[in-house]
Amino acid sequence: MKNKNKRKKQARNLLTALFLLLIMVFVCGMTIYFYIKGNSEEKVISEPPTRTGLAVPSTIEKNPEYKEPVTEPPTEEEVIDLYPAWTENSKILDVENEYDLGYAILMNADTNEIVAGYNESSPMFPASLTKIMALVVAVENIENLSDKITITEDMVYPMAELDAVLAGFQPDETPAVEDALYGMVLCSGADAALAVAEYVSGSEEAFVKLMNEKAVELGLKRTHFTNVVGLHSKEHYSTAEDMAVIFNYALQNQTCKKIISTYEYIVPPTEQNPEGYNFTSNFFSRMYGDEIAGVSVLGGKTGFTDEAGNCIESYAEINGQTYILVLCKCRDKWTAIYDTLNIYSVYGAGGEKYYTYEKEEETTEEETLPSES
Repeated sequence: MKNKNKRKKQARNLLTALFLLLIMVFVCGMTIYFYIKGNSEEKVISEPPTRTGLAVPSTIEKNPEYKEPVTEPPTEEEVIDLYPAWTENSKILDVENEYDLGYAILMNADTNEIVAGYNESSPMFPASLTKIMALVVAVENIENLSDKITITEDMVYPMAELDAVLAGFQPDETPAVEDALYGMVLCSGADAALAVAEYVSGSEEAFVKLMNEKAVELGLKRTHFTNVVGLHSKEHYSTAEDMAVIFNYALQNQTCKKIISTYEYIVPPTEQNPEGYNFTSNFFSRMYGDEIAGVSVLGGKTGFTDEAGNCIESYAEINGQTYILVLCKCRDKWTAIYDTLNIYSVYGAGGEKYYTYEKEEETTEEETLPSES
């Protein structure tokens, strides 16, 4: 009997020990669980927020230089979002009946809204509108506009053989960087553009890399550059929309805006050219800017290649607000001017067309462009 009671007591003690052991295991398990969970939550909280405010290309393959944005919190200066938006009031240009062009966008730069457009997001060849991006990259990387640069034969003769427009600088001439910038934009000089590129980056290739990096920074969706001049290449393309974003960004820089808005610029005499140079804006040589009541066209850039057709981009003030207009694949340089004035008048100021011309049937075959898909 005594042994029986002893065994019962031992059994109770064993059960008690097992129960306490289970409690200890449970407590330890919960402790470990909450410790792991707490560290996981702290890790999530400590991760930097997702970058916002930067328009990311919707089709990354359209820009071979595109890289995923960093996930560090952006500073105010890093956030660049200039993409215009379609609204319920945006119009589609009646190109079939009213205008002779292939791509167009009119945007209100103050509200960042598209006023009217046509094929504005379709890839096209930008010709010398390219030089506005070159201007932006150059100005942002030049500390002293008075620095001298040396014009070389490679900047002049090869471009002349390609029938590219030249500012007129001569080999061994040493104009100021500022002179070259005006020659690049006002005259659309290929010699000036190559001189600026070499001054900034040491070579055209290195400078073009900066241009493509800037395209990524601006969030351009379908833009890629292969040269600084705007010479034709299947891999050198953009959209009217992207060109408007670049132009809008350029206007935020006072040096760029001043150059784009200049009618005439005088280059001092040099040894190679004792009389100096008189650079006149190709853009303003075709219009005054005040042809339409209530519309002041304040600056712009023209461009042309056989493949791109005639291209033109400009900005104007209408009712106290800034508008940007980009037209590409225009029939000729004069219909580009007429349509610029017509669109500003009709869609910007709510007036009548400035000039009506007879449209011509399209007879040329267009080269295949990068797909939108």
